[in-house]
Amino acid sequence: MGDPHADDHGAYGEAPVFAGAADFALELLESRTLDGRIQELVYRPTLH
Repeated sequence: MGDPHADDHGAYGEAPVFAGAADFALELLESRTLDGRIQELVYRPTLH
Protein backbone atom coordinates (compact mmCIF):
# COMPACT_ATOMS: atom_id res chain seq x y z
CA MET A 1 0.00 0.00 0.00
CA GLY A 2 1.28 3.46 -0.82
CA ASP A 3 1.53 6.41 1.51
CA PRO A 4 -1.82 8.18 2.06
CA HIS A 5 -0.40 11.67 1.54
CA ALA A 6 0.70 13.85 -1.37
CA ASP A 7 3.14 12.50 -3.94
CA ASP A 8 6.92 12.73 -3.46
CA HIS A 9 6.99 16.23 -4.96
CA GLY A 10 4.28 17.66 -2.70
CA ALA A 11 1.81 18.09 -5.56
CA TYR A 12 -1.80 18.10 -4.43
CA GLY A 13 -3.52 18.80 -7.75
CA GLU A 14 -5.71 21.71 -8.77
CA ALA A 15 -8.35 21.37 -6.04
CA PRO A 16 -6.77 19.92 -2.89
CA VAL A 17 -9.16 18.38 -0.38
CA PHE A 18 -7.47 20.11 2.57
CA ALA A 19 -6.77 23.51 0.99
CA GLY A 20 -5.36 25.87 3.60
CA ALA A 21 -4.64 23.12 6.13
CA ALA A 22 -1.18 22.60 7.62
CA ASP A 23 1.17 20.24 5.78
CA PHE A 24 1.04 16.86 7.50
CA ALA A 25 1.81 13.20 6.97
CA LEU A 26 -0.29 10.27 8.12
CA GLU A 27 1.23 7.49 10.22
CA LEU A 28 -0.61 4.17 10.08
CA LEU A 29 -1.28 3.08 13.67
CA GLU A 30 -3.37 -0.05 13.14
CA SER A 31 -5.32 -1.96 10.55
CA ARG A 32 -7.76 -4.82 10.60
CA THR A 33 -9.93 -6.71 8.15
CA LEU A 34 -13.60 -6.64 9.08
CA ASP A 35 -15.25 -9.17 6.76
CA GLY A 36 -12.54 -10.45 4.46
CA ARG A 37 -12.91 -7.47 2.08
CA ILE A 38 -13.30 -4.29 4.13
CA GLN A 39 -10.30 -2.88 5.98
CA GLU A 40 -10.36 -0.43 8.87
CA LEU A 41 -7.25 1.77 8.89
CA VAL A 42 -6.41 4.08 11.81
CA TYR A 43 -3.99 6.94 11.12
CA ARG A 44 -2.39 9.68 13.21
CA PRO A 45 -1.54 12.99 11.52
CA THR A 46 1.91 14.44 12.19
CA LEU A 47 3.00 17.93 11.18
CA HIS A 48 6.01 18.37 8.89
